[in-house]
Amino acid sequence: MSAQMIYLINEELHKLYRGGKLKVLLLLSFLIGILFVFIGDRIGWDANLPTTALELLLGFVLPLFMVSLGSDLMVGEIRDGTIKHALKLPLGRETIFIGKMAAGWAAGALIVFSVFVPTLIGSLILQGMPAVSALGTSLAELVSAIMFCGLLVVLANSVSLWVGSSGVGLVVSVVLWMAMGIAGFLEPQLNRFFVTDFADWMKPLLYAGNAAASITTLIFIAAYYIIGTILGLLAFQRKEI
Repeated sequence: MSAQMIYLINEELHKLYRGGKLKVLLLLSFLIGILFVFIGDRIGWDANLPTTALELLLGFVLPLFMVSLGSDLMVGEIRDGTIKHALKLPLGRETIFIGKMAAGWAAGALIVFSVFVPTLIGSLILQGMPAVSALGTSLAELVSAIMFCGLLVVLANSVSLWVGSSGVGLVVSVVLWMAMGIAGFLEPQLNRFFVTDFADWMKPLLYAGNAAASITTLIFIAAYYIIGTILGLLAFQRKEI
C-alpha cells in the first residue's frame, strides 16, 4: 500500500471520528458490551461471553450501526461540497473512493472491537482465563464479524450514493435488510444469496468442521464486496462536483 493511500485512509478515519457519528457509535457499542457483561453475570452465562454477544448483536444492532455509518460515509461530503478538498489532492477519484471505503471499513472494525473488548475483559474477570480453543473461537468470531460488518458499510455507502441522500439511503438499506429477512424466512433456500444470512458464515467451520460451507459463503461475501465497490465507484464517478 502506497504512502499516499495510508495517509488518505488515516485522514479519512480522523475525519469520521471528528464528525461525531463515529464517536456516538463507538460509545454505544462499548456501553452495550459492558451491559452484556452485567447481564451475563446476573443470569449466569457459562457460554463464551464475547462470542455470544457478537452473535446476538449481529442479528440487528451491529448491522444497523454499520448501515448508519455507511449511508453517510460519502454522501454528506458530496452534499455540502467538502469532498472538493479531497479532489484537489493529486489522486484519481478511484483512489479517493477506495481510501474512503477503507476508512469506513476500519471504522466498522473499531465499532466491533468496542463491543468485543469489554465482553472479553468481563469474561476474564467473571469466568477466568478461557481454554485456548474458546479464545481461538472468540478471535475467529471477531474476524468473521469484522468482515461481515465491513461489507454492510460498503453496500450502504453504495446505496446512498445512488439515491443521493444519506437519510434515504439508510431507510432503503433497512428496508432491503428486512425484505431479505422476510424472503429468507418464507423461502429458506434463498438465504444463501442474501446478506442477512452471512453474519454466521464461519459457524459451519468452527462448530461442525464444515469448511466447504464457510468457504462457499466467503465467496459470496467477496462477490458482494466487489459488486458494492464497483457500483459505489460508478455512482461516485457520475457525481458532478
